[in-house]
Amino acid sequence: MKDEARAILRQFEQGEPVVSEDGRRTAAAWDHVSPTAVIAHAYGLWAHEMAAARPGGGDRLEEVVRGLFPDSGGNRFAGTAEDAVLLTRGLLGDFDAGAEADAKGQGTLHNLAALLHAAMLRSQLSEPDLEELLARAEAECAGTLASGELARAQVRDGHVGPWDVTEAGNSAGGGGQIDLGALRLPVVPGMEIRPEGIDAQSQGEDAYGVTLRVGGSHLQLQLYSAPEGGLWDWSLGELAAKITARGGEVQEITGQLGTEIRSTIPAGDSGSASVAVRFVGCDGPGWMLRGVLTGPGADSDILQEQVRRVFLGTVVDIRDARPLPNGLIALRWPPLGGGTRLTRRCSTDLGPGVLAQTPAAK
Repeated sequence: MKDEARAILRQFEQGEPVVSEDGRRTAAAWDHVSPTAVIAHAYGLWAHEMAAARPGGGDRLEEVVRGLFPDSGGNRFAGTAEDAVLLTRGLLGDFDAGAEADAKGQGTLHNLAALLHAAMLRSQLSEPDLEELLARAEAECAGTLASGELARAQVRDGHVGPWDVTEAGNSAGGGGQIDLGALRLPVVPGMEIRPEGIDAQSQGEDAYGVTLRVGGSHLQLQLYSAPEGGLWDWSLGELAAKITARGGEVQEITGQLGTEIRSTIPAGDSGSASVAVRFVGCDGPGWMLRGVLTGPGADSDILQEQVRRVFLGTVVDIRDARPLPNGLIALRWPPLGGGTRLTRRCSTDLGPGVLAQTPAAK
């Protein structure tokens, strides 16, 4: 892919328009090695190494990025220097900065090419130097994909959850956890928890998910077995199609928890009322965690801090997981420990059936 990436850079140097080869969001095109990914990663490598080489003190990364703008390549960036800083931070693992840059439409192939071209001018990279940089970027992208860590660790850089158990040492502790086997949930004051769909056919009491009542909101969490390449990006389209088929309205956005769907779904057959439902998700190595939020925060940019803490503080451990036939991973019930209010009421009252259905991993 480095040769295709170099060809795109030549187009940019000649003033020709460049667009993403597959039309998808740059930030989400992590599940295969593409020329866009190689250009983004090559620029990220350059920015990181330039910042690391600067003397300590001050914001070295911001200094590096702002230093590009006197160059002609930097001036072709379709945004401000502040936008370029946000995009660069996102490429290097600052999820919040990356989400803000994506929401502003800054993560385009044109902008990535502009930044890498400006970096070439700034560092006076020779053609062999550029070839080496692109080759390193391609190898690291391929290595990340093959590792099973995928984009979650790459984009979030291990600083933001949900966490895989191999990263659990990075997660914030102090409040205790509720142990559900494959899921360990952080304890939030006043939280209530109930199982979803107890599997009566199993030897024990396994649930296919849990619903948490947190600060007036309901958050349903379900864990799925996922193939290499992830499942969440694919699930977004499936969810949107099902909601639209039921007469609902769908908006795909980048929010505080990543790419998500905000929707309104008819609450009954009459269609006279609707309920706001927010779908969030995260891919990890071999799994996908999906959350369905109703109540306060489901239709707002402002997410309740307690809900955010639960989702981002969740730890996933699928080492002894038992996937159900539909791809869901069974959870242990009753949970051990936690010190929060537990209920045995089994319910799927979060809305129409689509809320409890996601296709099995393939």
